[in-house]
Amino acid sequence: MSQPRGALSGLRTVVGVIGLTAIIIGIGGAATPALSQVLYGSVVGNVTDAQGAIIPGATVTITNKENNLTRDATTNEEGNFSIGNVLPGLYDVKVTLQGFREILRQNVPVSVGQVSRVDVALEVGTLTETVTVEGFSRLLQTDTADIHTELKSTEITAMPLNQFRNYQALVNLAPGTTPMRFQNAETDTPARSLMTNVNGQAINSNATRTDGATNVNIWLPSHNMYVSPAETIDTVNVSTNNFDAEQGMAGGSAITIITKSGTNNLKGSAFIYHNNEGLNATPYFFGSGTPPPKLPINRNIYGGTVGGPIAKDKVFFFGSYEGYRSTQSLFTFFSVPSEAMRRGDFSQATNANGSLQTIYNPNGTPTSRTPFPNNQIPDGMINPISRQLLDLFPLPNTPGSGAGGLTNNYQREETRDTTRHNYDT
Repeated sequence: MSQPRGALSGLRTVVGVIGLTAIIIGIGGAATPALSQVLYGSVVGNVTDAQGAIIPGATVTITNKENNLTRDATTNEEGNFSIGNVLPGLYDVKVTLQGFREILRQNVPVSVGQVSRVDVALEVGTLTETVTVEGFSRLLQTDTADIHTELKSTEITAMPLNQFRNYQALVNLAPGTTPMRFQNAETDTPARSLMTNVNGQAINSNATRTDGATNVNIWLPSHNMYVSPAETIDTVNVSTNNFDAEQGMAGGSAITIITKSGTNNLKGSAFIYHNNEGLNATPYFFGSGTPPPKLPINRNIYGGTVGGPIAKDKVFFFGSYEGYRSTQSLFTFFSVPSEAMRRGDFSQATNANGSLQTIYNPNGTPTSRTPFPNNQIPDGMINPISRQLLDLFPLPNTPGSGAGGLTNNYQREETRDTTRHNYDT
């Protein structure tokens, strides 16, 4: 099988659109954080004194641990604060007010579409005194009602994936999902997107967004148009129930993919995965007894990522490449006319219910036609053009299946080659 160039060309076009959309959303989010929560999280909380009395007017500052992005808010008359449209990641949360000790909560996790609650009790003191709380973790989800499963980069790259290194295989860790599976061949879905049913809903009821852009193969709505390489993904959030309105267009699950971006630290990765017949088990359906030799296969997935600062604390870059090359031998089966059929002998031809398929003499009317004796067409009634067409078919080379062995009676070994390149910037 040759490389599906047309499919890949269209795929690259969609990749470009998704990438450009993500860049626009990213710039917009940095300039005016007014987008919906589907791409971001939020930090909320309540500030009181040691006796539990509300404290208005306190300054709350959150700082991203990776790029030093800071956001500020002030507690209202009820002591509450809310900072929306926060990029996922770990944050330090600092609360200050004249006459009280500064409180610093470290490593507060912010997730896609989720609310991180940080309630703080200030102690009387001076601003030169700081109380630092380390190892913060959000144990309870008290501000949202959705049911979701979140996968981070560490899990995605460390856990076993399928043969195409597709992150979608891990979506099955979410409760209510059926085993992921392929629906189409590599020729029409070169990204090798997987599909699943969630909570009994149809496969088309799932909606996926990649960096905020709707990611769907319009021709095959149960598929993603572009499957992000595992090494480029920062977060996969799978909401399966009670998801918010902005995660609409979904009945089964709302899946949000956030890809990695650069930080103040220059870092990257390199990877290669190899598979061949020597590493594989003998297929179960090869039968009992001495198994035949396993068919050759040579599959490699390789590439790398790199990200870092362009201007520290301000502008960052991230890029990746993933190559996929596969050469695989396999047996394919066809149904071809038997030698007897080529001579006009259809005495072994049966229909769907297993009875003899009667061959009628076409010389006559529908009400007066008669069957050929013994279901055999006389040699003189076989059209010469039909004989030429029959000669183009190979003769059966296997016993075949069904009555008379007329089904799947020709076997051919094929070698299929596939090459795919994924670029992300």
